[in-house]
Amino acid sequence: MKKNFDDILDICLDRIMVKGDTIEQCLASYPEQAAELEPLLRAALSAVKASSRIESRPEFQRLAKHRLLSAIEEKRKKRVEHRMPLWGWQRRWAVALVAVLVLILAGVGTVTASASSLPGDTLYPVKTATEKVQGFFTFGSEAKANFYMKLAQRRLDELKSLVEKNRDIPQSLLGIMSAETDGAIEILSRNKQVGNESIDRLMGLTSNQKAVLAELVEKVPLKAKLKLQEALKRSEYARGQTLSLKDRIGQLGKPQVSPSYP
Repeated sequence: MKKNFDDILDICLDRIMVKGDTIEQCLASYPEQAAELEPLLRAALSAVKASSRIESRPEFQRLAKHRLLSAIEEKRKKRVEHRMPLWGWQRRWAVALVAVLVLILAGVGTVTASASSLPGDTLYPVKTATEKVQGFFTFGSEAKANFYMKLAQRRLDELKSLVEKNRDIPQSLLGIMSAETDGAIEILSRNKQVGNESIDRLMGLTSNQKAVLAELVEKVPLKAKLKLQEALKRSEYARGQTLSLKDRIGQLGKPQVSPSYP
């Protein structure tokens, strides 16, 4: 009987994770599915390597493939609208694959402990993997925008903690915070029926970013000061975009008055 793709993926995961086969050996066994299998298998192998330093209970490892495939299948059921090209879904599957495997291998206790971690900490990759899973299963444009805002605020909190602890500020942290903020703005800009609550939340986020960054610039050494000044410029631009968006939404919400004629 001809196997479907999920069965083949399950077999290959088992061969790689349990039996020690290489990715190339699995691809050679299924040449017709090789193009679709390869990014998923490589992502899985990377996740396992990244999780090798984290202790996990055996039962989590045994259930990894089952829970992963269940998660992917649930996501596939949700994509009734706005179908994406196959390559796009392969890439998204690969991201979800890495994140879900890391979480499963790490276990609930490790995931909980990672919540307070900061960039540079051992558990920080687990924290970001958790966010990837949450984002992957967040549906609806406004819900996704609010999720991005939540992450951007989390990055700002991490930045404040790093400064308070006199730790190095990674350039990537500032870039990610900006990208998450821009993601929320872009989504809400495309949404013609965005709620005032989301706009107000975005206003609060960009205002807070601007205020916090301006405060932190005065507290850090010169090298970090240059990074924060650039981030401050980006936050000011995001604030301007948010104000424009709020004005546009406000104009759309006003009743249209027909011109009067004598």
